[in-house]
Amino acid sequence: MGAFLISHLWKRSGVLTDNALIELRYGGRPAAGLRLFRALYFGVLRNAIVMGWVNLAMMKVLSLALGLDESQSLWLLFGLFVVTVAYTLLAGLLGVVFTDFLQFGLALAGSVLLAVMAVGDQGGFASLLDALGDRRDLLDVVPPPSDRDAFWAFVAFVTIKSWSSGNTEGNGYIAQRILATRSERDARLASLWYALAHFAIRPWPWILVGLVAVVQYPDLADPEAGYVRVMLDTLPPGLLGLLLAAMFAAFMSTIDTQLNWGASYLTHDVYARFLDPDAEEARLVLVARLSVVFLAAIGALATLGMDSVADAWKLLATITAGTGLILLLRWLWWRINAWSEIAVMCASLVFANVVDAYTDLAFPFSIVVVVALSLPVAFVVTFATAPERDDVLNRFFERVQPRGAWGPVADNLGVPARPLGWGPWIDVLAATVGVYASIVAAGAVLVGDLGRTSGAGIVAVALLVFAVRRADATPS
Repeated sequence: MGAFLISHLWKRSGVLTDNALIELRYGGRPAAGLRLFRALYFGVLRNAIVMGWVNLAMMKVLSLALGLDESQSLWLLFGLFVVTVAYTLLAGLLGVVFTDFLQFGLALAGSVLLAVMAVGDQGGFASLLDALGDRRDLLDVVPPPSDRDAFWAFVAFVTIKSWSSGNTEGNGYIAQRILATRSERDARLASLWYALAHFAIRPWPWILVGLVAVVQYPDLADPEAGYVRVMLDTLPPGLLGLLLAAMFAAFMSTIDTQLNWGASYLTHDVYARFLDPDAEEARLVLVARLSVVFLAAIGALATLGMDSVADAWKLLATITAGTGLILLLRWLWWRINAWSEIAVMCASLVFANVVDAYTDLAFPFSIVVVVALSLPVAFVVTFATAPERDDVLNRFFERVQPRGAWGPVADNLGVPARPLGWGPWIDVLAATVGVYASIVAAGAVLVGDLGRTSGAGIVAVALLVFAVRRADATPS
C-alpha cells in the first residue's frame, strides 16, 4: 500500500521529515501539538525501545560468541556504539545510506553462509525435516486449521497486524528514505524493493538456522540464544569471525538508521520548529549532532531495562496498533484531521496497557482487541471535531494532488475530483501476492525443492514484473 498508494505523494509533499507533513496536512494548534508530540513520542520513546532491543540482542551475541560476562559485553558494545555514532555524526544520511548498503550485503551473505553450513551439518534438508519429526509444520507458510492457535495467529498477522501499525503508508525511517529518492518513480520502486527484500529475501536464512536450533537445542531456557549457539557449533574460527563481523554490520546498520531518523525529528520538528525557527544551517547541524549523542545515550539506558528482544518488539507493535489505518486515510480522505491522529495514538496506548493488565490475551491476539477498541474512538473523535480549514486542505491538495475521497476540496478549487479507482488496488494485490510467492520460492530454493521453486517462482516473477512495470510508470 505504501509503494503504490502513497510513496509518490511523499515525494510531492517536499517535506524534510515525515513529521513535517503534519503541518502541511493539518492546521492550527492541534497540528503544532501533534507534530511536537510525535517528534518526542517516536523520535525518543520509540527509538529508545528499538535501540534497546537491538543492543540487547547484540549483548547476547557477544556474551555467547566470545565468552564474555555482562560487563565485558557492555564495554565491547559501547565500542561498537561509539563507532556507529561517529560515522553517523560525520556523514549524516548519505553516510548512513552508503554504509547500510554495504552492511546489508555483508549481513545477508553471512546469514546465508551459516544457513547452508548448519543445514549441511544436519545431513541436508531431508535429514533436518526427519529430525524435526512432528514439528515439521513449522515450515507451513499457512498453518493448518487443526493447529488453532497458530492458524488464527497467522490470520491475525495477515489481516490485522499487516496494516494496523505505523508503517502502513511508509512513515518514519521509511519515509526518510522515500523523501531522499530522486523522483516519484524511484520512490515507488524503492518502496517495492524494500517490501521484497525485507519479507521475502532476508528472513529465510534466519528461519533455516532457527529450525536447526529447534532440533539441536529443544529445551533452551533462552530461545533467543539458539542462533548464536548454532554459529558456535557449526563454523570454524575464520568463518565464525566473518559471521560475527556480519552481525556487527547488521547491528550498526540498524542503530545508525534510528539515530539519524531520531535526530532529524529533534532538529527539524522540535528545535527548528518550536525553539529557534530562524536558526542558521550551521546551528541546525550542531543540534543534529548533539541529538545523535543524546539518542545514543537514551538507547543505551533503555537496554538496561529489557530482558527479551521479542517482548520489546511485541510491546511496540501493540502500543501503536490502529494507527496505521488513520495514517493511510490522511492521504486518501479529506475528513481526517489532527484530532484523528491524536485520538488513535492515545487510544492505542491506553488500550494496550488495559489489555495487558486485565486480560491473558497472547500476542498477536492482543493487537486485534486494541485495534477494535482504538479505531472506533478515532472515528468518533473525527466526526465530533471540525474538519480542517479550507485553506489548509486546499494547500495540501494543490501540492500533493492526492487521489481518493477529496471531492469537497476539489469542488472548492474548481478542479475535477480524482477518485482512487481500482487500478492502484490491483497493483497492491499483485505485489502482495508476488511477495508472498517470493517467500515460498526463496525458501524452496534454499531447501532444494525444485518443484515448489518453479511454481512459486513463476507466480512471483509474473506478478512482480507486472508490479514493477506499473511502479515504473509515471504516477498519475
